[in-house]
Amino acid sequence: MYDAEGPPDAPPIVFVHGIGMTRAQWIPQVRDLSGSYRTIAMDLPGHGALAPAKFSLKSAAEQLGTVIDEAAGGRALVAGVSLGGFVAMEYAATHAGAVAGLILTGCSANPRGVLSVIPPTLALFTRAMGQRWLTFVNQVNFRVRYGDELAQQQLEAGFFFKATQDALWQLRGRDFRRKLAGYPGPTLILNGERDVMYRIQELNFLASAPDARLQLVRGAGHVANLENPAAYNRAVRRFARSVDW
Repeated sequence: MYDAEGPPDAPPIVFVHGIGMTRAQWIPQVRDLSGSYRTIAMDLPGHGALAPAKFSLKSAAEQLGTVIDEAAGGRALVAGVSLGGFVAMEYAATHAGAVAGLILTGCSANPRGVLSVIPPTLALFTRAMGQRWLTFVNQVNFRVRYGDELAQQQLEAGFFFKATQDALWQLRGRDFRRKLAGYPGPTLILNGERDVMYRIQELNFLASAPDARLQLVRGAGHVANLENPAAYNRAVRRFARSVDW
């Protein structure tokens, strides 16, 4: 369900992966940050070790809460990419006391109004493409974007197509700006510079959050933590030092 590295008494950071991926997405962060922090990388329902479970936002938020309780002593900094960021906002809106801070990547697009068509369109596209073809696309895409070593780690961990479709349908029509507005703690919106689709409303999200700052990861796209790990990790460290643990 989750991997925990680093000193047990160090400040805990819980990492929540993106859609279709697993906790292996956070290997570069765990390697770099576990000397100073208790790094906890978790799987969401429908993904990785929790593949038999059906994904829903409710079950994902509950799983995040369970991991924070079990592995972080009840309170942690939470970092999420893409789907993981939406789950983090969902949880933080009602469990602010358990969240020391939020780091949100690739989730600055509210799937409402005109943008509400994006998740179901992607879900239908994924279904039409089929698992075999999408696996091939991922193999090529990962190697181009992440390099051979990181790509191989992600490919070995697997890509979870059923959970991807379930999650996309779950996102449609949700007001995550309102969720973020309900979290009073510090927030870092840490988007990839080239993530055009999912940073389209980053200034609106920034304005909605009571205590937020915005930073871009240069040269990175949607999965910024894998595309430029060094810059991403520096930003996480800087923000973590500012948090009132």
